[in-house]
Amino acid sequence: MAANTKRLWKVQEFTAHSANVNCLALGQKSGRVLVTGGDDKKVNLWALGKNACIMSLSGHTSSVETVRFNHTEELVAAGSGTGVLKIWDLEAAKIMRTLTGHRSGL
Repeated sequence: MAANTKRLWKVQEFTAHSANVNCLALGQKSGRVLVTGGDDKKVNLWALGKNACIMSLSGHTSSVETVRFNHTEELVAAGSGTGVLKIWDLEAAKIMRTLTGHRSGL
């Protein structure tokens, strides 16, 4: 970036979960969606600019410690403190697969 170039960022603030937020990921394809995971065991999907949760996904039995979109932003993987990884299909809003085997949190 050139020395005379300025970047401006519009910061948004909103309540994402009913407990601590542990992780977040920005969709790389569009840059317009955000996924968060928290101590409330939920994975929430956000449309940036709207300050509103557009989808809340339940299924973990412990806190969500890591989240990630796939390259098309159609799937989200979320790992828990108990070592369980769940993969959600966002269009269907359901769990596609649950992977276990880790002995500790992800």
